[in-house]
Amino acid sequence: MRKNIFVALDFSNFDKALDVAKSVKDDAAGLKITNELFAICGREGLKKLENFGLEIFLDIKIHDVPNTVKKTVASIVSLNAVKYLTIHTSAGQDALEAAKEVAGNKLDLLGVTVLTSQFATKEQVNMLAELGIKSGLSGIVASAQEYKSIRSLSKNLKIFCPGIRGVDDKKHDQKRVMSYSEFCKISKNDDRAFAVIGRPIYENGDTRKNIKKIIQSSLI
Repeated sequence: MRKNIFVALDFSNFDKALDVAKSVKDDAAGLKITNELFAICGREGLKKLENFGLEIFLDIKIHDVPNTVKKTVASIVSLNAVKYLTIHTSAGQDALEAAKEVAGNKLDLLGVTVLTSQFATKEQVNMLAELGIKSGLSGIVASAQEYKSIRSLSKNLKIFCPGIRGVDDKKHDQKRVMSYSEFCKISKNDDRAFAVIGRPIYENGDTRKNIKKIIQSSLI
């Protein structure tokens, strides 16, 4: 079975992040690093996480003027460990194109549309996704509820979907959510579609068992 889960390491404790990464390394496609964790672990921490053999998704959601965006992306490129980097599509086309110019083929830029903690229409999300596509970004971040409409815009775009839950999991602070089993049904054999899952994997119980249980739910 194709691995399509990026585990969100939403921690302020690096040792905890390492423990979770070790637990999921055989079942996950990658690790998502947030601002909170990156501020603590920095370059050296990313190298340690890279040792688990999983792709690194640095989710710092850049949103600034074009020149600052360009310099920030250049700094991330120099880290080497990062495969994916997020930037808000609402920063505008000039900023997105500046980011792409620096990123080149060294890392994949993912355009954040509307956060899954907010309500949004498919029209809003599609408009921002189209801006990311026009600017040459490699992928888009949006809820799974918009997966089909975004995929209709591009067959080659990578689509990352946060707000994915197990069947019985709480929504927490998320508004636009979907179960992992439903996500797998709608994305089927799409090898460019990924689920981003955090708390349902490690909040309660055994982390390794939790991710296996979530994956198993898609086979029922």
